[in-house]
Amino acid sequence: MTWRIVHVKQSEKMRLKLDNLVIKKLGEEYTIPLSDISMIVAEGGDTVVTLRLLSALSKYNIALIVCDNSHLPTGVYHSQNGHFRAYKKLQNQLTWSQEQKDKLWQIVTYFKINNQQDVLAMFEKDLEAIQLLSDYKDNIELGDKTNREGHAAKVYFNELFGKKFTRVTQQEADVINAGLNYGYAIMRAQLARIVSGYGLNPLLGIFHKNEYNQFNLVDDLMEPFRQIVDIWVYEHLRDQEYLKYEYRLHLTNLLNAKIKYGKETCTVSGAMDKYVKGFIKCIDDQDTSKFFCPIVSSLEMEL
Repeated sequence: MTWRIVHVKQSEKMRLKLDNLVIKKLGEEYTIPLSDISMIVAEGGDTVVTLRLLSALSKYNIALIVCDNSHLPTGVYHSQNGHFRAYKKLQNQLTWSQEQKDKLWQIVTYFKINNQQDVLAMFEKDLEAIQLLSDYKDNIELGDKTNREGHAAKVYFNELFGKKFTRVTQQEADVINAGLNYGYAIMRAQLARIVSGYGLNPLLGIFHKNEYNQFNLVDDLMEPFRQIVDIWVYEHLRDQEYLKYEYRLHLTNLLNAKIKYGKETCTVSGAMDKYVKGFIKCIDDQDTSKFFCPIVSSLEMEL
């Protein structure tokens, strides 16, 4: 499995050479085998990326994340229909019943609220808030028809970051929101390449159905991984003024942090891979034995 995440800042050019990524910067060239890379994060508006490189990134299922002048991710390039049985996979995905999708969303919502509860317990937050999340978690209906996920999110963020905190996604966001937005975008891009790599069409979600969103399924599945970003932002950004370069590097590197998934400890990227495989088995075979919640309290990351 590929593991390397390449963060490129203010380079002049990125090109392909013999199945290697070559980065030209300040008169120097840096060469990295494409077979090692899972994701490239590119900052700097003057960077030139060749078409031959883009074609090779698709071949190797490498996600390219493009950032704006505020250093926030605004776009992702990834392979389309890279699976060798893409048509059969799509046909199968189109047959998913509403009952199957509702059951899977119930499970994913349970995982998310469970991790939110875990985060609040880690930081010794108010017991009433933790108990309220537990109550929400234990009363999720099929398809989450009573929106326990939304109610839990409000309680969770207010308890974690304070009653005055509001989630916003605009570029002018405060440092906490900027950190959350950046980290979530990285997680989303990595999960998108994994979902596509297994032949699933990210357009077709189990809950999200936005006609303008190309990643509905990814946005469904990433919910229990968001809390990994929340932990890092809570521990490192509450007293900061802006999202510095070193913080962006740390948020990107969360994909290489160690976390417990099932009975195994693996990287966050590895847990995502196992999670998507478990999701496929769950919906195809009605077997939940391999579909687990990543345990955020087990997270081991570099400071």
